[in-house]
Amino acid sequence: MDIRLHQEFMPEEIIEEVRLRTDIVEIISEYVSLQRKGKTYLGLCPFHTEKTPSFTVTPEKQMFYCFGCNVGGNVFSFLMKKENWSFIECVQNLASRYGVALPEKELSPREREANRRRQRFEEIHELATSYFHELLLNAPEGEVGRLYFSKRGVDLDTMKSFRLGYAPDRWDGLLTFMKERGVQPNELVENGLAIERGTQGKSGGYYDRFRNRVLFSILDRRNHSIGFGGRVLDDSLPKYLNSPESEFFNKGHQLYGIHRAHQGIREKGYALLVEGYMDVIALQNAGYPNAVASLGTALTRDQAKLLRRYTQHVILLYDSDEAGIQAALRGGEILRDAGIRLDVATLKGAKDPDEFLKRYGAEDFGKVLGQVLNYFEFKYRTLVKEVPPQTIQEKAELVVKLAPDIIKVSSPIEREGYERFLSFELGLTFEAVQREIYRVENKNTKNVQFIEYSQQKQVSSGKNRDNIKGEIISQGENTPASPTVHLKVYRSERILLRLLIEEISYLPKIKAELGESFWKVPEHQQIFNYLNQEGKLPVNSEEQVQSRLASLLLEELDITHSERLLEDCIQGILSTQANERVEDLQARMAALEKSGDMAGAMALLKEIGERLKRGE
Repeated sequence: MDIRLHQEFMPEEIIEEVRLRTDIVEIISEYVSLQRKGKTYLGLCPFHTEKTPSFTVTPEKQMFYCFGCNVGGNVFSFLMKKENWSFIECVQNLASRYGVALPEKELSPREREANRRRQRFEEIHELATSYFHELLLNAPEGEVGRLYFSKRGVDLDTMKSFRLGYAPDRWDGLLTFMKERGVQPNELVENGLAIERGTQGKSGGYYDRFRNRVLFSILDRRNHSIGFGGRVLDDSLPKYLNSPESEFFNKGHQLYGIHRAHQGIREKGYALLVEGYMDVIALQNAGYPNAVASLGTALTRDQAKLLRRYTQHVILLYDSDEAGIQAALRGGEILRDAGIRLDVATLKGAKDPDEFLKRYGAEDFGKVLGQVLNYFEFKYRTLVKEVPPQTIQEKAELVVKLAPDIIKVSSPIEREGYERFLSFELGLTFEAVQREIYRVENKNTKNVQFIEYSQQKQVSSGKNRDNIKGEIISQGENTPASPTVHLKVYRSERILLRLLIEEISYLPKIKAELGESFWKVPEHQQIFNYLNQEGKLPVNSEEQVQSRLASLLLEELDITHSERLLEDCIQGILSTQANERVEDLQARMAALEKSGDMAGAMALLKEIGERLKRGE
């Protein structure tokens, strides 16, 4: 009987049993060299580059936290981030390792068939990859492929790690190989590896799709083959040929090189996005394991989302010709809209990274990465080069053209920096540039209600992990703007949550004094909701919530006089609420609506209405 593990049918007690049986130190030690220090373990963080250990694992609380990059959580969130597994995949792997039986659910006929088809797709592609790879490495007819890669500087180890291949100059090489292993020609057609001759309804036989080409196996994060990109070795057309779109393969959802780069991106802290297969191979061999490429198409939003799962910073490195520059401009907009900080590197003296590395070497390439332009400046330089603005009108038009890029910047400091950049470059006053951009913004958001938010400023500090500015805090550069949060209230919220975690019996008093929706920090509200509804901490929640929870649990806090501490925190929050402006309440209400807490939002709406009646 076909079965599957399904999250909605997995009891919480099973998840908790897996968590309790798991040795978090044992698991994390497979990725990080940990040293015991009292009740905790310390090591170098696997999620960012550091020289002094700030990564902490606490077996007693079964949590980890990095005081350098503020990433934290439990063993599930660690594996989800490190291996890019789903929550269910983490539970499955740990349950298998520690001997916990998981519930099973019977598949429907449609699900059973879809599962069978996917498994068959993977089996066929694995066989095809082995066939092409073996021909390249060992067959006499693969000599032409070996010679091609040798001239491109690709050695045997690289051929193996990227599972490169060669398709022979025959019409039925793969067909014959597959038939001997029970794979029928129509199955190869369904999976994009063969083509049927003849007109519709009248088959004239079959022939291999890939012939006389070197093949780049497209591997997913699990190192499974899901498609191929082929390059001819003569003057045949098309020069490049990719696997066609299918039920299980979509070029716009994948990135070449991700099977190795998903770890490299984590380690480097950013991704190098290039255009060609050989660019990825050359860069990864030159010490840049974070290099990936789109699959012969313009960058898609799905590929940007895939990158966003691993990093918030991308360096774009497209070919230096006109087509490459335009591709960089288009790709930059997609990455920007995905919330990714984007820089653009420009190569001189070579058309692509592969050629540059062969001509100048890795050291000079490192210098190129040290001279990148942020996307906004790159776009400005490109537009000015195409049409240099001479008149006041042309300068005004350029500001209007670049305004959308500035408007979408969430950091006020970064936004002001771009506005001042335009002012300096175009010889215009800063105030004039600001007014013009505001005019565009106001036009685009006409009839939209504005809510005042606090000015957010980034502060680089391990301890100051919530970006405290004066007497307010904000969430960070890459998160949506949030209402002003006074430092006093922020500290009170953290202490209240810690007290609740240690002693859930405080819950009725907090609710009676403050209600259920007074929390200003969204992650604090979500953790409270778990405690209020479930009476325990969340095992599976958003990454930001897990990190916030880990920082709460691992913070050294004296709570010996808990009753007095509880009362002080409640009174501090009540005092601040009495002085809270209507605009602050509106901003907090919007945040609650966005998080889905409609009851809390309605309670604030009622309070806003009462204050407005009183003329506040």
